[in-house]
Parts: sequence; C-alpha cells; structure tokens
Amino acid sequence: MPTADHDDLAAAFAAAGRNHPYLAFTLNSLCNLDCVFCKPRCMPDYGHKDRPLTASDYAAIATEAGAWEIRKAHCSGGEPTLRADILDVIAGLADGLGPDAAIGMTSHGNLRRGLSVEQLHEAGLTYLNLSLHSLDPARSAAIMGGGDPRTTRSTLDAALSLGLRVKINCVLQRTYLDDAFAVAELARDLPVAVRLIELQNIGPAQALFDTEFITEAEVRDRLHEWFANAGEVPRGQLGVRSPGQYLRPDGWAGSIGFISNSSCATCSDANRIKITPTGVARPCILHNRDIPLKPHLADGTLGDAFAHLFQAMLDRNTNDAWQGFHYVDYDLRWDRMERPEGTPVLPLLPVLPTEAAGPSCARASTGER
Repeated sequence: MPTADHDDLAAAFAAAGRNHPYLAFTLNSLCNLDCVFCKPRCMPDYGHKDRPLTASDYAAIATEAGAWEIRKAHCSGGEPTLRADILDVIAGLADGLGPDAAIGMTSHGNLRRGLSVEQLHEAGLTYLNLSLHSLDPARSAAIMGGGDPRTTRSTLDAALSLGLRVKINCVLQRTYLDDAFAVAELARDLPVAVRLIELQNIGPAQALFDTEFITEAEVRDRLHEWFANAGEVPRGQLGVRSPGQYLRPDGWAGSIGFISNSSCATCSDANRIKITPTGVARPCILHNRDIPLKPHLADGTLGDAFAHLFQAMLDRNTNDAWQGFHYVDYDLRWDRMERPEGTPVLPLLPVLPTEAAGPSCARASTGER
C-alpha cells in the first residue's frame, strides 16, 4: 500500500520532468552460454548461495510498484528462461503492474526444452530483447560459447508473429564487425530495433578491449550509406528509455540504434530501479542507496522501500557531484559483487553485510539489457 509520502513523492517526481522509473530485475546469474565479454561462470559466487526471490515475491513487488504508477518491468540474467518458474514470474509481474504494463525480457533466444515464446506471451510478456552477435553458427558459437543463431532467429520470428515488440542486442567487436552489420541488416525487412552496443572496458571484456573496441562514430562512418536518408524513430515508439538515437534507413522496416557506454554515454535521465536476484534494490549505480527488499516483503512495508527508492532518484537532481552524467554501468548482477569504492557524496544507507558500501566514480549507462 502507498505510504503517507506517496502522493508528495510522486508529485515531486513528476514535477522534476524525469522519465518515470521502471523495474529492472536480474532474475538469476546462471547462463548456459559463455559470451567472451560476459563469462558469467568466472564469477566467484556463480549460481548464488543465497535464496533468490520467489514468483510470489515478484508479484508483491510489482503490486506495490503499480501503486506508484510504475508500468514497466524488464527481466534479465544470466539467462532468465533457465528459471523453472519463469512463467509464474512473468505472470506475477504482469498482474501486479496492470493490464497496460510493458513486461520484457532479455534472452539469447535458445529457449530450454519445454518453454516457448507462446507460453511467455500468454503469461504476460509484451516485448523481447534478443542477444545476437553473428548469424553464422560457427562464429556465433565462438562469441557466445555455444547456442545457435538459427534458433534465436526462430525465436525472433515467433515473437513477431505474436505481436511482441522485438529488439536485438549486438555487441560490436572489430573481429566480428561484418557479423554485426549482417545482424543490423535484419532490420531491413523485419520491424525490429537493432541496438549496436559498444564493448565496455569492464570485467572479462577488459582482456579484449584494446584490440576489439570500436566506437559508435567509426561504425556510423562505415554505415553512412544506410544513414544518409534515414529518419529518426522516437524512443517512446520503440519502448526504449535509454539515451541514443534510433534511425530507420530509407525503405527499411526496422531501425538501428547505438548504446555507446564507452565513447559517449550521457545518461542524465536514468530511470532503472535494478533489483538483484536476492532482492536488493539499487536505484543508482553511482551512489550507494541500495535497500534490501526481503525484510519489507516479510513485514508488509514495501511502501516504505519504494518511498526510499523514489527519494533516492530525486536526490540525483540536487546532487552537485552528479552533473547530469553517469559513468560505467557496472552490471551488478551478483549480490556479492563488490561495489566500486569512492568518496561518498550521498548519505550511505544500510546494505547487506556481504556488500561493500561505496559509490562508483566510474562511468555508467542506462542501456537496457
């Protein structure tokens, strides 16, 4: 239920002109692939030693979020479809946020046996982000450590046939640049938004960065013929909140956009509330305003937690250290991943004992996963 602060905070948030928040759930850290720039199994706590949130927990969080007029939830991982209860999770989010909510997921599209796009759609999924880095099976396997892009393409076609909005995430690497362009060209005939994502100099990608990184500017230059007479597609039309320009080349059915976390990230309107698998909500990457949701779920005080989350996001607007920019988006998928340390510029709030309590001073983005 909304708290006494609800109306005042909601009004203040609207007056600030910010995009209304959405929920960005990391459902798990498990993945049955092993992308070269991600390598989830290299994490020391891979698989989680703590109990993750349940489907009923997600439904309760979504119900409270709906009372705060949040109408979007995005699920990622790991590979979220590996959860045995994924259909119950999606249904709980859809029911909690209401009939007009956007419920999305990022997946590599190689769905486990017994799970289909049709089932996900029936549960409440409205859009799907597919990770696809090459259309060639051998080269795709070299990038992703397995899987089959033809299976991902079948998942894509099934999603489009059901009326789901589809975005394709493709990470740019010099060795596989022609592969990325072939993926992007899917938008010529399909009503999809292909997002070309700059490699980030973090985690396993640090070993690749010096040789594989290529900037948005260079890629745009190579694709100048596509973009010469392209029209811009409003991000709202695509259901995209992250910054960046989406262009539809003349005569194309879909669009191409960039998530440029490394060369030109300016994410002053970040609006994700990240929630880790074990229920730690993170309204800000740069500052430690984390709040564990499990105690509030147990005590029936989620309204207090959401009041904290909304206030933490509002505090960005009056924080001199913020300056309207984020720096690197540490993808904090694992609850025990150490928080980047720095000089606190916002009051620190209690976090789980296993987490470090420092804010980040490195660069971040709001690109959706």
